[in-house]
Amino acid sequence: MDQPTRLSNAIASLSAQVVVGGLTAYALFDSGSNTDASTPEFTNAISGVQIQLAEPIKLQLGCKGSQSTINYGTRVELGFGGITGYHYFDQVNLDRYDIVIGTPFMNKHGLILDFAKREIRFPSGWTIQAMSSLEEACGFAEQRAKQSTRD
Repeated sequence: MDQPTRLSNAIASLSAQVVVGGLTAYALFDSGSNTDASTPEFTNAISGVQIQLAEPIKLQLGCKGSQSTINYGTRVELGFGGITGYHYFDQVNLDRYDIVIGTPFMNKHGLILDFAKREIRFPSGWTIQAMSSLEEACGFAEQRAKQSTRD
């Protein structure tokens, strides 16, 4: 049996641009993540304070045997979805996103991920339209170009 062909809209995640620490971040809204995470580079860009953890935490990824270690975190100011205030993010080497909004944030703030409408809804009535696959690809290309000029 061959693997089925999957159209891009069938595998599209819910991602959006949100304001964190006064800058726009590419964010993945991930209901499978039990942590909220930020890249060290994004934390530095927003002048976030690194908090060294007293004990490193194992980060178990989706594949068996695939894991990383969290050594630092940060607390940064948010400004999206009608939510303002500070939130804790673990610092993780993410590949495609500046931040991952996981279940801690979603449970705390009552977010609803609507894949049919491709939107993230907040109890306040605020709605964020998720990026299209094309917008996401363009944003990542732009992000990679910025990173290569810094290297």
